[in-house]
Amino acid sequence: MSEFPTTSDGRKIVTRVPKTASFPVLDVPAETLHRYRAKVLDPTTAVQLPGEPRPASTVYITDQLIVSGLATLDAHATLAEAAGRFGLSVVTRLNAPAGHRIFRAEAVARNAGIAPEYLPQRVRLAVTAPTAPAPDAWAVLQTYRSLLKPDDPARQHVQLDHLMSAYPYTTGHPYTTGHPYTTGHPYTTGHDYGDPGYGGRVPVAFVSAPPLRREPSPLVRRPKIVVLDTGIGQHSWLTPQQGCVADGYALQVPVSNPEVTGVTVDPYEGELDSDAGHGTFIAGILRQGAPDADVEMISVMGGDGFVPESDLLDAVIMLALRQQHCVQQGQAESFIDVLVLSLGYYNENPADLTYSSELGAALRVLGSNGTIVVAAAGNDATDRPMYPAAFGPWQGSPGNPACAPVVSVGALNPNRATIALFSNAGSWVATHDIGVSVVSTFPDTFDGSAQPDAAVYVPGDGLRTSLDVDDFRGGFGTWSGTSFSAPVLAAKLAARLTAAADLAAVDQPTAVARAWAAVTAQVPGLHP
Repeated sequence: MSEFPTTSDGRKIVTRVPKTASFPVLDVPAETLHRYRAKVLDPTTAVQLPGEPRPASTVYITDQLIVSGLATLDAHATLAEAAGRFGLSVVTRLNAPAGHRIFRAEAVARNAGIAPEYLPQRVRLAVTAPTAPAPDAWAVLQTYRSLLKPDDPARQHVQLDHLMSAYPYTTGHPYTTGHPYTTGHPYTTGHDYGDPGYGGRVPVAFVSAPPLRREPSPLVRRPKIVVLDTGIGQHSWLTPQQGCVADGYALQVPVSNPEVTGVTVDPYEGELDSDAGHGTFIAGILRQGAPDADVEMISVMGGDGFVPESDLLDAVIMLALRQQHCVQQGQAESFIDVLVLSLGYYNENPADLTYSSELGAALRVLGSNGTIVVAAAGNDATDRPMYPAAFGPWQGSPGNPACAPVVSVGALNPNRATIALFSNAGSWVATHDIGVSVVSTFPDTFDGSAQPDAAVYVPGDGLRTSLDVDDFRGGFGTWSGTSFSAPVLAAKLAARLTAAADLAAVDQPTAVARAWAAVTAQVPGLHP
C-alpha cells in the first residue's frame, strides 16, 4: 500500500480530484421557511419545461416574483394568465410603508430622468379562488414561460425572488449545520471553524490603539465604501466622526435592529442571533484596513442572516441610480468607490443565466459608473457558482474594460498560505484573502443569555468567572467566513484608491479606469 505524501514536518497531504460539479444539499429549517414564506426547490419534483435542463436546488419566496422593467404589457398579461390557472392574481404594487427604500429608488430615478415603471419590481401572487392551492412562484413562473415561444426574450423578464443569506462560518441555528443552506461536506472535517476557539464567533481582547484616521484629511476626497448588511452597532471606532454612517432606511424584513442587543430571533431564550454583529464586524474590518475611507452601512438584513433578493435589489437599484446621477452631475462627495456584498444565493438554472438577472444588471450599472463590487464566495466547499459573487470575471475569463468588475473572494486561513476548508471553489472565484479567525469589532451592547461555565464570588476579590462566550461588551471578537474575506479585500482596494491622483474626478472614463487600476494591482489577471 502506498504511503500518503507528507510535508517537511511529517503532516499528511490528502489529494482529492475535484468534481466537475458539486451541488450542496440545501436544508433550511421549517421555521425559517415559514418566516419568509419560502420553499426549497427540489429538482426531483420541480415542474420542468420540455427541452430544458432539470433545475438545480434553490430557495425562493413562494408568493413573489421579480419582473423586469423591460417587461411589456403583453408579458404582464401572460403572467396574469399563468397565475390565474392556479386561482391566483398578480398584485403589481406591494404595500410598502412610507420611507421604504423602493420609494427612495423611485425618487432617485426621477432625478436621473428615468421613469419608475422602467425599474424592476416584485409582484405578489394573491389567492383569489377559495379552492386555490398555496401560491408556488416556481409553478407560476414555469407556466408563464410555457405560454411563450422558446426564443421569446420575455421568458427572461420574470424570475424567482430568491432567499439570500449571509454566510459567516457558524454551526447550529439557523441551520442544522453550517451556512448558508447546506448539510454534509465539508462539515464532517471542517466543522470546527464554527466553534469558539477555532475561528467561531467569540469575544477577544483588543489592546492596540484604534486605527489612525488622518484628520483633517489631506486627501482631495475620501474613498467611499458602501456595505449592504445588518447595520452598525454601538462602538467607539464606528462613529460619524470616524467616517462610519448607518443608513436609516431599514427594510420591512429586519423587524428589529440586530445590531442593538443582538437578540431578535429568539428573545425568550436570549440567544444571540446567528448573524448579529455581522455588519458591525465588517465595518470594523474596513476601519482597520482603510481608516481614511468613509463607510456607509445600509441595513438590508435581519439577525438571522436572510434577505429576499427583491429587498436587496431595491437597495442595489437605489445605489446604481444614485451613482449614475452623481457621475452625470460630477458630485464627487456622493461617489461610491467600493460596494461590499457578503451574502448570496444559488441559481436554479444549471447554466446560471448570468445576464438574465435583474440583480446582475443593477450591479453592471454600478460597475459602468466606476464602482468596484466585492462579493463573498460562500462557505459550502462547492464549485457551484454563488451569486452575486459569480457575476464577475475570473482568471482566464477577463472582464469588460468599460465596467469596473465584481470581484469574488474566497477565504484563506490565518497562515495566508492555505485556503479554508469551507471556502467555495471554482474558476468563478477570482481571489482569496484572510477569512478565518479574523479579529474585528462587535457592538459593545451584546451580552447574550449564555453564562460562564464557572463563576465564584471571593470576598475581597470580587466575582471570578470563566470566559462568557456571548458577552461582547469589550467590543471585539473573532469570526470566520468569506463574509469577512470580502471586506478585507475591499479595504485594500480603498487604501489603494486613497493614493490615486485623480480621486476628485468622477467622470465615467476616469472612474472606471481608476477602479480597474486598483483591482489589477490587487488581483492581476481580471482586466481584459
